[in-house]
Amino acid sequence: MDQSHVGILHKAFRNNHNPGSAPDSFNARGGAPSFDIEPTTFGHRYVAIRRLPDRQQYVRGYHFVMPFTQIRPHSPKNQAELGKKFNPGHLWVPIDDDNCVVWNWMYSRGDEPLSEDDRTERSLANGPDDVDQKTFRSFRQRENNWLLDRQMQRKENFSGIVGVNTQDRAVQEMQGRIADRTKEHLGPADQAIIACRQMLLRALHAVQTGDNPPGADGSYYRARAAVKIIPADAAWQTAMLQEMEPTDGTSSAE
Repeated sequence: MDQSHVGILHKAFRNNHNPGSAPDSFNARGGAPSFDIEPTTFGHRYVAIRRLPDRQQYVRGYHFVMPFTQIRPHSPKNQAELGKKFNPGHLWVPIDDDNCVVWNWMYSRGDEPLSEDDRTERSLANGPDDVDQKTFRSFRQRENNWLLDRQMQRKENFSGIVGVNTQDRAVQEMQGRIADRTKEHLGPADQAIIACRQMLLRALHAVQTGDNPPGADGSYYRARAAVKIIPADAAWQTAMLQEMEPTDGTSSAE
């Protein structure tokens, strides 16, 4: 849920070389984002806004669907890719008290089909070359230091680790099975995480009193993610909200 980490953890030093946030990407050019977090009946929508030159802003709108689903927009590499109607996402499904299975998914709700690279998630290091197809464990894991390459870290990317999702797993797994959140110092970049934790606590209380938590009905069926470049003085709600939660009878699958 942290949209500001992309330009650091996933930073690539050169274009079209190591997968990640390239120096000329919209994320890199826009710098640190500001955030809007808005509650929904099923969780919350969270929007990251980055200022671009020429009085423009790069806006990425996500959804968090209770209790463990993220819907995010694709990451366009250039202006032409802004029109792609791809929605990827994650489901963090608990399997015991200490572990989750993370399911990645992606679909196209437009005319452009997914490519073979999209289907095998090569840039994320989630394909058969990167993940054991029997155990679903990544070949790059804590036990082998995620195959961190110091030479790569010096010349190619910030982490020295191949694969965007492998980089995510590394910073998650290095915290240990249970992290002591009382020692955290959350800041402005953590607004979506703060909102999520507050919502989870409210959901616990709701269930304890016999009520349904958010996300128990079908109100999220029409939720989509969106990404746009809009004028600097435009409100993202005007430009994107209808696409993120259509109310005009348009099917979410188009």
